[in-house]
Amino acid sequence: MKHIFNTIVVLQIFIFSTYAQQPKWYKKAAKAQMTIITYDKGGNILRSGQGFFIDEQGTAVADYNLFKEAHAARVVTADGKEFPVSTINGASSLYDVLKFKVESKKKTPFLPLTTRKGTPKEKVYILPYPTHEKRLCMSDTLTEIQTFGEKYEYYTLTKKTADMFVSSPVMNEEGEVMALVQRNAGTAATSYAIDVRYVADMNITGLSAGNSDLSKIHIRKALPSDLSEVNTFLFMMAGRCDSAEYHAYLNNFVETYPDSSMTYTKRAEFYINHNNYELAEIDLDKAIELDGKNAANYYTYGKLLYDLNLKPDYQTYKDWDLNKSLQLIRKAHTLQPQPFYSLQEAKTLFALKEYEQAHDKFLSLTSTNMRSADLFLYAAECKSMAGADTLTILALQDSAVACYTKPYPTEAATALVRRANTLIQLGRHRNAVADLYEYERLISGHLPATFYYGRFLSEMKCRMYQQALEDIDRAIRLSPREALFHLQRAVLLYSVGETTEAISSAQKSVELAPDFAEAYRILGICQMENKDTEVGKNNLKKAAELGDETAKRLLEE
Repeated sequence: MKHIFNTIVVLQIFIFSTYAQQPKWYKKAAKAQMTIITYDKGGNILRSGQGFFIDEQGTAVADYNLFKEAHAARVVTADGKEFPVSTINGASSLYDVLKFKVESKKKTPFLPLTTRKGTPKEKVYILPYPTHEKRLCMSDTLTEIQTFGEKYEYYTLTKKTADMFVSSPVMNEEGEVMALVQRNAGTAATSYAIDVRYVADMNITGLSAGNSDLSKIHIRKALPSDLSEVNTFLFMMAGRCDSAEYHAYLNNFVETYPDSSMTYTKRAEFYINHNNYELAEIDLDKAIELDGKNAANYYTYGKLLYDLNLKPDYQTYKDWDLNKSLQLIRKAHTLQPQPFYSLQEAKTLFALKEYEQAHDKFLSLTSTNMRSADLFLYAAECKSMAGADTLTILALQDSAVACYTKPYPTEAATALVRRANTLIQLGRHRNAVADLYEYERLISGHLPATFYYGRFLSEMKCRMYQQALEDIDRAIRLSPREALFHLQRAVLLYSVGETTEAISSAQKSVELAPDFAEAYRILGICQMENKDTEVGKNNLKKAAELGDETAKRLLEE
């Protein structure tokens, strides 16, 4: 009995020494703590834990695991008030820490952050879980201190803490928070705490939308604090969330930067994509109202209308036509002359079918730092639409190809294939074939059967029979059931005296298309050439019956 009594006395002394002499700042500090409840997609409780505020704007910290896979969260403060978690402001699964913000119209009580590093053997206090019955501080001592990330500390404490102390603040004698208690791992008799400054310094950047830790939390993320990174963040988030959530980000963007015209043009783009032209118009007009001398606002407005008018199902809203788009683009160029705006003006003129004006504008840009093959190709297309002669179009396409040096880069493919098509129109088949071989090399062979068939026709025109045979064979391998390809192979083989093989190809064409009159005609001609006169005549008759006029003339002769 005496032994048991002594044990109880020792235990009481330990508890007293651990919790006695509460620091004078304790009660005030306890007001900054909170209970956190997270919820799944269905609104069911996922987990509960604790955290604390680190500023009066409602920014708080907690452990990452508490929020993992959560779709919503609420906090209950020490005085019983409830607030929803509005945004996640940083997260690290590696260190199991997270920073977030709550929706609060009033200033929140908070724990001031220390500005100094802890020292070995320094006395510290651990504030308990907010709902702890006694709510007394537990004193402890720092033992080992390790530095990470160049300026942050990882602390080892002498006592092992229970799970209910996870994310409890570790305070110094001055009443400043130094660290957060970490979840215990293994059977070690000590505890660990991570520098609170590391958590406080976490933030959302333009690339955070791709962060895997953040993506496992389904609560809206805060916008980057740097305005220049917001566009990157929103661009990445657009493909990672539904339209309702993305709209919420845009609204937050406007609320956070109400004096930035860019916020309104960004939201207007969203409204236009969702056919809400009235709200888009309000935002676009607001952007110009805020910064009417900013050329970018007029350009964005004009470009949005341009893209909108190119949609086949667009029904004109008010005066939102291509003429207004052109007017806005020209206004942008007046405020800040630059080739980029002139390029959009040229594209808009083309869409308005003002081909000559568009041609002149595209061509004028070739004398600027924007000179490129595309400009010459645009100009060539304008001339083509305006009905210019083919030689004029070819000259512009020659200039486009001349923007590249041999060996041609992949970017030259479009210019080469367009020039090849023009050369074919002019009957310059050998030159066209040369361009088409370059094009094939640049595309790395990912071409359809029709490409090889088209090049085959040009090769036939300039009697490049071996290359033609290779191309028609490629076309057949890619599309073996196309009767026309087998027929053209028969024509080629007949032309070079390979009559027997030509008959085989013609028969395959007839087999694939029993009503293909020309196939019967070619088959008949080949058979007659091969001294199989009666069978050949019968096939010519079949061709004539199917309406082939050439077959009829041959039979009459």
